[in-house]
Amino acid sequence: MEPPRWLEDLASEAGVIGLERAIHGDDLSIRDVEEMLREAPLHVLAAAADYYARKVKNGVGSYIVNLYLAYTNVCVTRCTFCDFYVPPERRSKGYLHPPERLGKVAGLAYNRLGVREIHMVGGNDPELPMEYYEEAVKRIKEAAPGAVLKAFTAEEIGFIAKATGNSVREVLDRLIAAGLDAMPGGGAEILSEDVRRRIAPLKISSDEFLEIHRIAHKMGLKSNITMLYAHIEDPVHVAEHIVRVRKLQEETGGFISFIPLRFNPGKTPLSRHPDYRKRGDRGGLYDLRIVAVARLALLGRIDNIMAYWISMGEKLAQAALSHGANDIGGTFYNESVISKASRLEKRKGMKPSRLAYHLTVAGWKAMERDTFYNYYQLRGEVPRHPWMHTI
Repeated sequence: MEPPRWLEDLASEAGVIGLERAIHGDDLSIRDVEEMLREAPLHVLAAAADYYARKVKNGVGSYIVNLYLAYTNVCVTRCTFCDFYVPPERRSKGYLHPPERLGKVAGLAYNRLGVREIHMVGGNDPELPMEYYEEAVKRIKEAAPGAVLKAFTAEEIGFIAKATGNSVREVLDRLIAAGLDAMPGGGAEILSEDVRRRIAPLKISSDEFLEIHRIAHKMGLKSNITMLYAHIEDPVHVAEHIVRVRKLQEETGGFISFIPLRFNPGKTPLSRHPDYRKRGDRGGLYDLRIVAVARLALLGRIDNIMAYWISMGEKLAQAALSHGANDIGGTFYNESVISKASRLEKRKGMKPSRLAYHLTVAGWKAMERDTFYNYYQLRGEVPRHPWMHTI
């Protein structure tokens, strides 16, 4: 990786060794990434991250028209940051959608809205047999044959394997045979056991989570990877997470995109945790540092860094598109998990024209994409304002 002279000078003036190493695409330690996050001036991070984002993606910023499905909110895992789940003992207060209903909704979205992706996740329900998941996949693929089905996080795959008495490879084999196309990246939270065990003590370990992605990648199943931030983590935990993701990507090449997820406190137990209260809201500049550092630390490994508007909000996501992000996510028609913990209602999703607008305002050539970043022309005109005439 050969940075331009102006960027080398800017990084040198900042005096942050990790940043100087990052802009050359060198191997980075946890300390290097932590140093960038803690000490590098934001304007330098932004300049470097935005330069490489636009260079890597040839100026194309993207979004996807997708549908969100949650097959159940019954879950035994009881994560402290989740306001979505209903424990099994209160099952009557929750829901479980039968496969035929999931297929019907997917078919309607495919035929009426032209969604290119079905994103499906759910709670860890110990009463569901393996056949339920297979039938759900089959019904969705029958109803929306041209859409990519991206379903079941590594956390869910691990739980399904244990609950049904199958190995992870057997679960993935059966789901792929039923029609599964890709895996979402949720459930990663922070891949540092020091924090993970405190916020999600019943989830699989960081090692298990990454191993499931490793197995999926080797089976030809690509996936995204997320990171939950702005709760009780320190910069060193963020750095450990990113470096672990980077190392697995160097091994398998199976990650499609990196998706930072801001914690929405709502009424979750984590919002009342003394460590969270002590840290308080770290403000929007922390989000922008996270996005910029992710771009630089994953340079040459993961090309797509997402500004996830559902957790960041529209305006901050738009700003992140000038701080290393190249993608604003999707329409996410019917999103429910993050929305449940947020004060804002987002379940109707966002129109494609609005997503394209945010990309255009941030100086990108807006294009629609599919799960694997194949690009398509926009379906309509981008809304414009008089002051946008120079863009």
